[in-house]
Amino acid sequence: MRPIQKILVRIDPDLVTKPVLELTRQVALAFRARVELIQVFETSGYHGPEVLELADDQGPELDHWRSARVMMGLLKDLASSGIAVRGRMAFGVAEEEVSRLAREENFDLIVLGSHSREGLDRLVQSSVAAALIRTASCPVLVLPHVVDVIPD
Repeated sequence: MRPIQKILVRIDPDLVTKPVLELTRQVALAFRARVELIQVFETSGYHGPEVLELADDQGPELDHWRSARVMMGLLKDLASSGIAVRGRMAFGVAEEEVSRLAREENFDLIVLGSHSREGLDRLVQSSVAAALIRTASCPVLVLPHVVDVIPD
């Protein structure tokens, strides 16, 4: 196994991001690794509006713009620790996009949080973490039982 030099972190807007970010910070500093954050918008072909009109009561079709501001804050937070970091936003199926990116760009580690779903919720909703453990070309570090929240 090669040394950890490139870490890919899946950002999930439905999870508390702070624990995932702190774990990433610790691993990146320990290995002096570069970090890339990725957020995948699961869509059926929609890639944004033709004309962007902004208002204080925007609907969900513009969530990716709001998410870009959040992503910039996360990037600045990690960079303040001396970590080389960049971000990416993609459209598609989360586990497929993360797995593809890790393989094509030779990432050494994937970091992500796991929902705390139980019972029927766990059966009905697929787990990105479980899918990545099965399909990723590199090790996957999962922070388990992250509390589900709706971000501000």
